[in-house]
Amino acid sequence: MKLYYFPSPNPQKVRFAINELGLECESVAVDLLKREQRSPEFLALNPYGRVPVLVDGELTLWESHAILAYLGEKTGRLWPTSPAGRADALRWLFFLTSAISPPASEVVFNRIAVKLSGGTPDEAAIARGEKLLPEPLRIVDQHLAERKWMLGNDFSLADCDYGPTFNVLDKAGFSFGDFSHVRAYLEAIRSRRAWQETPKLPGL
Repeated sequence: MKLYYFPSPNPQKVRFAINELGLECESVAVDLLKREQRSPEFLALNPYGRVPVLVDGELTLWESHAILAYLGEKTGRLWPTSPAGRADALRWLFFLTSAISPPASEVVFNRIAVKLSGGTPDEAAIARGEKLLPEPLRIVDQHLAERKWMLGNDFSLADCDYGPTFNVLDKAGFSFGDFSHVRAYLEAIRSRRAWQETPKLPGL
């Protein structure tokens, strides 16, 4: 397997999962700051020009959530085996995509990514993201009050999804002070060796 990678949250989700599963997978660096994701070679892999991209034999797969589900199905590990369990896992992946990632991206992009590229942060976007995040985070916080990990008492690939998002939000200065269970969950993620071995940008 090959993973086309830049140390931002979505590729981190996949590398974190690969580390947890103990899979052999070559990382191919794609420097977003140099816009290598817009090269013809990369666009031939993902016409949308985004990382991560996983190549496994004849399969070329993009979108981090699809890759996580594929890895779970391929290995039969860290992924529910029942239809109801898989639906529950997908529900939480979709919830992150629809409810948490959009406002989180506004905060993270303008507090971290814009600075890396030498741009000017959009303060209105940051304020909008900060305003929208508490509602979905409260749902996750209440969910985690009754279980250690997103799908219960056992770590799963769903946690590989949430961990990098919460980590970069924290690094971007968003306060989890009102979400004690999310904060404890993030620290549990950070304590895992597989996360510690996941490449990150300096300071993140």
